[in-house]
Amino acid sequence: MDIRRLQAFCKVYELKSFSRAGEELLLSQPTVSAHIMALESELGTRLFDRLGRTVLPTPAAHILYQHALDAFDRLENARTEILALTQRVSGELSIGGSTIPAHYILPEIMAVFRAKYPEVTINLVIGDTQEIIERVVEGHLSLGLVGAATDHPDLACELLMNDELICIAPADMDVPLGNAHSDGFDPGYLRGLPWVMREHGSGTRLAFESALRERGMDIRELRTSILVHSTLAVLQCVKAGLGVSVTSRLAVAGALERGEIRQIDVPGLSIKRGYYRIHHAKRHIFPAMRRFLEVLSTLR
Repeated sequence: MDIRRLQAFCKVYELKSFSRAGEELLLSQPTVSAHIMALESELGTRLFDRLGRTVLPTPAAHILYQHALDAFDRLENARTEILALTQRVSGELSIGGSTIPAHYILPEIMAVFRAKYPEVTINLVIGDTQEIIERVVEGHLSLGLVGAATDHPDLACELLMNDELICIAPADMDVPLGNAHSDGFDPGYLRGLPWVMREHGSGTRLAFESALRERGMDIRELRTSILVHSTLAVLQCVKAGLGVSVTSRLAVAGALERGEIRQIDVPGLSIKRGYYRIHHAKRHIFPAMRRFLEVLSTLR
């Protein structure tokens, strides 16, 4: 139903007059009559009985009037809520983080943001890099922090900060040191180690695979002892002596300082990686997200 027709109907219902309704709505009487006739045609029933100068609502008009008032109330509530959404920093903000950003970067950022904007509720979803990218593309998440860049045409992707991947081993594991006299990469050294490996889709794994490919090696040549789905699981498995792994220096700095694990240097293997901020390029950026992006920008 056309809202202008409903407004005209309600005025006629309240004032019991077509002419007075037209005066209040700044419409001509023929226009008001046309609106009422259009509604009657749409509903297939008469809304007013015209007895000389007297206008009497029919039973159908009584029903329509109550529902029209409810509809106007709902529209006004919607207008108020949307105004608050677009002008106030409030509501819910859904953010996705791959393992390392979610555990080691976002908590501090969220604390700063919440101190400034306490009316915003943050919903943090954790997954691997590919999962977070897919959820942002599908519109389930407003923003994502991931461990690999994406060239998806619907996404805006920007480098947030840099990190380094390092090889770690159990503190008491007898790990060979490799060829100390060689400045080159030694594939045989890596093949001889048992590996705790991240799952497919992990940004850490993607960076490791890329670094190996650049040196003419396939990750499938490595002896994987266990496959895990989080950085914390990598750390715990390495501490338990299940093998060596590659992970973020940022994520294991504390464990290294406490002597729970140790770093092993692999000649010719240096892996730099970045963390990226992504959001859907075609979606509207509401105030809560805009303010969160501003807080994120302080990381640079």
